[in-house]
Amino acid sequence: MIKIGGKLKEIRKKCGYSQQEMSQMLDMAINSYGSYERNNSLPSIENFVKLAEILHTSIQYIVTGEKLSEEFKQGAIAFPQRLCELREKRNMTQQQVADCLGIRKATYQGYEYNKYEPKLDKLLQLAELFDVTLDELMGRNRK
Repeated sequence: MIKIGGKLKEIRKKCGYSQQEMSQMLDMAINSYGSYERNNSLPSIENFVKLAEILHTSIQYIVTGEKLSEEFKQGAIAFPQRLCELREKRNMTQQQVADCLGIRKATYQGYEYNKYEPKLDKLLQLAELFDVTLDELMGRNRK
């Protein structure tokens, strides 16, 4: 599992928030948020977007530590729709993307049809495949 807990804790403290405040803003139990910082679980796509908004940073920075020159804001496009849009822009079939990710076509289709959410390693592969940041992949728009 990719470890983002330390980065989340660092950013949260710089912003002056407690774990309890973060939990409240994410509308989740304090133990659930704490599990992110302890690297026991990873945020959902929705919570990655919320975290980036709350902490005034990029998803890319939370996950990889890579600072981006552009700023992002929450977009109006949902992840499955964005994924389909990126695939079509590259003139790729669902099978081709699935092959690049090393997964079954049905699993990839589940991403586009909002039945499954990819794990973080697959999100990173998708961002690399489509040559976009994690923020762009998850539907955030440049400011």
